[in-house]
Formats: sequence, C-alpha cells, structure tokens
Amino acid sequence: MDGLEQIYEPGRQIPVCARTDVVVAGGGVSGCAAALAARRAGSQVILLERNGILGGVATAGLMANIGNHFLDNAGQPVSGGIPLEIVNRLVAIGGASDQWCSREVPGVVVDSERLRYLLGKMLQEEGVTVLTHAPAVRPIVDSGDARGVFIETKTGRGAILAAVVVDATGEADLAFRAGCPMRWEDGTASLEFKMGGANLEALYQHFRNQPETFPVGMDMVKGFTEFERNWVERGIFFFPHGGGRVWDIFQHAIVCGEFVRDRGELWSLDAAGLYGLRGLDTVIVNSNFYTVTSLDTVSLSRATLACEEACYYVADFFRTHVPGFGQANIVQMATDLGIRTSRAIEGRATYTDVCVPEERPVRCRDVIGCALVDVRFADTGRFFAAQTRDIPSGILLPQEIEGLLVCSGKSASTAPLKLLRGMMDCMVLGQAAGAMAAVAARSGVRPAAVPVRDVQTTLLEQGAYLGPRDRMLELGLS
Repeated sequence: MDGLEQIYEPGRQIPVCARTDVVVAGGGVSGCAAALAARRAGSQVILLERNGILGGVATAGLMANIGNHFLDNAGQPVSGGIPLEIVNRLVAIGGASDQWCSREVPGVVVDSERLRYLLGKMLQEEGVTVLTHAPAVRPIVDSGDARGVFIETKTGRGAILAAVVVDATGEADLAFRAGCPMRWEDGTASLEFKMGGANLEALYQHFRNQPETFPVGMDMVKGFTEFERNWVERGIFFFPHGGGRVWDIFQHAIVCGEFVRDRGELWSLDAAGLYGLRGLDTVIVNSNFYTVTSLDTVSLSRATLACEEACYYVADFFRTHVPGFGQANIVQMATDLGIRTSRAIEGRATYTDVCVPEERPVRCRDVIGCALVDVRFADTGRFFAAQTRDIPSGILLPQEIEGLLVCSGKSASTAPLKLLRGMMDCMVLGQAAGAMAAVAARSGVRPAAVPVRDVQTTLLEQGAYLGPRDRMLELGLS
C-alpha cells in the first residue's frame, strides 16, 4: 500500500486506559511466557492480543506442534521453566501425549483448543490482565524511550502507559513503528488446516505395509521405525513436513497430472506435514507455501485467500488418494497466515549461525537460555550437535530505543532469522524478556541497564535452564 496519496489526520487527545509495570503486546506463546515471567517476578502486567484467542501461531495459526527442542541430542533436558510447565500442564488436561519426553519424538503435538484454554487459565491464575481484541497499534515513544502503547479497540483508541514495553507481535511491529533499525529476510508463510474424520491408524498401517515409502531424515524424523514407535507406543502421529515431496502417492499423482504442487503464487502443495494425537479424529495438515517478500496488507490478504482455496484442493486429494482419509473433511482453517520469517530487530547482540566444532559449546556470560544447534542428517545421522549454544540477552534489546524488549524468536536479533523461531525457543525468549522487564520495572532502570546477574537469578528462581550445574558454578550462579 506504499505510494498512496496522503491526507492529514487531526491530532487528538487519547485517554489513558491503564498504567502498569509491564505491557506485553502479542499473546502468542512468547508473549504469554513473557507475561507469566514478569508477573511471577512481582510486576503488574497487561497482555494485549489482537485476536480473540491466545496462543498465536500454535492456536490461531493451527501449528499444533511444538518442536522438541526440550532435549539435547543425548536426550538430556536443556529447557525448563515456563516452556516445560506449559507442556506438562497441557499433558495433564489431555492436550498432549504424556510420552513426549524422548529424543525420538520430533515435536510435542498438541490440541490447539486445549492450549488456548490453558494459556488463558495460567495467566488468570497469576493475575495478569488479559485484553483480547486489543491490538497494540503503535508504541508511545518519548525522546527515544518507549513508555507504553496505543491500542485500538471497538470503543476507540486508548493508551496504556508502562515502565517497560515487550514486543511479542511476531513481526516486531512495535519496534518497527518506533523506528528501531531493522533487518529483513524474505521468508515463507503457510495456512494450516484441520481435517476431521481421519483414520490415522489406517494411514499408519499403509506405511507399515510399505515402510520403504516413508521419508528418511526429514523434519527431525529419522524414518519409519521412529514414526511407528511414536504412534504405537506414544499416540503421537507425526508425518514430517516436506515428506510429501518424496511420498510415492503424491509424486505419482504429480507425474500423472492428478495433482499440481504449484498454484499461482503458492508452491509445494505436496509438503504434507501431518500432526495428530490418538483419541482425536482430527489431524493438522501443513501443505502450502507462500513466499513473503513484503508485509504489505494487500499481498498478505491475497495470499491468505489463495491459501484457503489451496487447502480445499489439498484436502480433496487426501480424500481421494490417501489411505484413512476417505471420510475426512476440513473442519477448521487457521485464522492467521503463519509467517516464518520477515523482519527483525538489529539488536545490541546477534545470535549467529557460527560454525564451530560440535563438541565445543558456545558460551556467553549474559546467557538467558540455551538452544540446540542443527546439523545435517545426511552427514551425521542426527539432527542436532552434541552441544547447545548460549543465547545472549542482547538479542532482545533493539538498538536506539530504550524501554523496549523484543522476544519473538523470529524477530529477535538472529542471523539468519530462522535460528530461534521454533515455539520452544520463543517461550525461552519470552520468559527471559519477562524477567528482564520485571527487574527493570522494579529497579527503575531501562532494560539495557539491568545487571544480567539479576535477570539470570530471576530466571533460575523460575526454573529456567541456563546450562549444566558446572556452568552455573562457573558463572557464580547456584
């Protein structure tokens, strides 16, 4: 929508709706983790969400699979705190398998409806003020210092003043509008859909009879043997995203002209990621891609409509060609287009894709979380290196603007932008941002001036994982 003629919007007085210690914009898993962490650290917190539901990509986006970055390559825990609590509480209410905690499990497949309920319940238990249908449209910035946000609701525009602002919008909307230096990388987006009436046992039996047709070494799934154990023993159905590109059913149909993988601006309609749980007759399908070169509203709207049409095209193919889907139908499409990467902040530190010997951990003294390091399955037979990497606190801090933290994994300062975009990593960053925001609000200083030791202590008190015991002793942390 750039290049349109302009008109003048008259200045007006905006009512102050509330004052708080911390305001979090964005109620995805990162924003919810930030709000919980800040509240548990003693701050008054308001969480703003533009949709009517919490959970972001995991719920409104229907990406009902939290990548299993909770365990390292040897199956040892490398995450705790709020991310682990959310998964464990989801298990307790039947929203995930209680057998997820294994390195064989590529992702914690979740019931998105139970997740949205659980996040709201946890926030209310802690006393976080949750405002849905309340998008944060612009930060309130005074002399380079963020002091709150403007919101736009059905009753009009209002202002929320806060000691610290946390941007968990996913595309760093507030940081962008505050004038922070930004980085852009073209990315992709998909629109997920849910099919009901699917017989996943029948599809499993199909692969059991033809195990050689199952993809090898894709999307954290080594092959059919792991897939079988996850379904038979754990009740987790996880067909790797991208697996359709080597699945004989799809590829034979493409050769015969019965299916096309590209439609207009969309591509890889044969991706065919499938995520389901035993006991539910639904399965999430991830099978379209759109290349994101702009966040322009016209482009994204056009892409969303094209994806909706493609969802029905792919669902029709499943119904007519894939075992177990003969009686299946689309019962839900995602509310939001799931954008993987687009814009991010230039932070005061940057988490980079450095190449180091995998037996040597990458450490930093301002660690606020740990992340797995990907390795090529074709070269190693594994998906992760032997060691984790420390995540530095500075990737949450945008340049030039004080009082603002950015905690979505896809818009924090990483290079390339994809490195921390998984939901578990997003929750790790969210908890760290919430802890930092609370310490800053309590101390009366800006987040960039907060002693990192105070943030680390707060995170450890909340059960977060910052490294093994010997590393904590090395840092002087108990």
